[in-house]
Amino acid sequence: MNKLVLSALAASVAIGTTNASEGDWAGLDAELNTLTSSLDNHGGPAISGYLEAGYDTDDGSGDSAFGSGRHGVNMSGSVGGYGYNFDLDNFGQTSQSADAFVTFEMGGIGWTMGDFRAPTTANHLINEEDMHFMDRSGLGGNGARTTGLMASGNMDALGYWIHIGDAEELTARVSYDVMSGDGINLSVAYSMDDLADASWMEANISSGPFGIAATIGDNDAGTEDDAMVLHASYEVNDTWALGLRSSNAGGDTDDTMDWAVTYADGGARWTFQTNDDDDLMIGCIVGF
Repeated sequence: MNKLVLSALAASVAIGTTNASEGDWAGLDAELNTLTSSLDNHGGPAISGYLEAGYDTDDGSGDSAFGSGRHGVNMSGSVGGYGYNFDLDNFGQTSQSADAFVTFEMGGIGWTMGDFRAPTTANHLINEEDMHFMDRSGLGGNGARTTGLMASGNMDALGYWIHIGDAEELTARVSYDVMSGDGINLSVAYSMDDLADASWMEANISSGPFGIAATIGDNDAGTEDDAMVLHASYEVNDTWALGLRSSNAGGDTDDTMDWAVTYADGGARWTFQTNDDDDLMIGCIVGF
């Protein structure tokens, strides 16, 4: 679009240039500079996406199955100090799996408005294409999007996120970096609405290629009562990484154990994941 506008303007000016005076050329330069500056302020959208093809030895019915896993196409950019981010096509997923929000800064505070993930747990907030495991732990919302307005910012090592959503829902998350880089990060999140209140506490410890994370959740509705997830990881090198996850959904449920090995190969990442039920899942996710 920008090239077409500039080409059309240049072509219209080229007609009758024989009689153009120095004043005419000065006016033309000013007009071109103004137009170019206006176009630059809008910028161009960035399109990215990812697609995972997978295989599962047990699809829940006892049969093996091939299929698609994590996937999405996203467009993002900025216009005059306002940012936008939305999913172009969520491949038939529900609206809770799609981002559609704008961002801006006002009063020294960052603001996000639209459909996005409420600030609960780190596993809930991580982008689908960046997850080590092929599925989420489930604590904090399991990646579902919600509609609302969020204020965020930081004060040195302290970060905060405050989200107001539909149905009088209020969610707040506070994170504190005990040590920058390799070290300890502590987070607390609390959510309340007209149905039930929920809270989560997290601790993340990292040292070189090693990482350990613990999340504890509690929900008045009983869905995450005394739930806990422990996650350990080790980056062997730039290509291979190992992950171990122990989960308990709370209540009277039993603990579950998952193992995952990832292998990066060019623009793709392979995941080999299994659990204590000997269910093997293989996925190949390609980003673009």
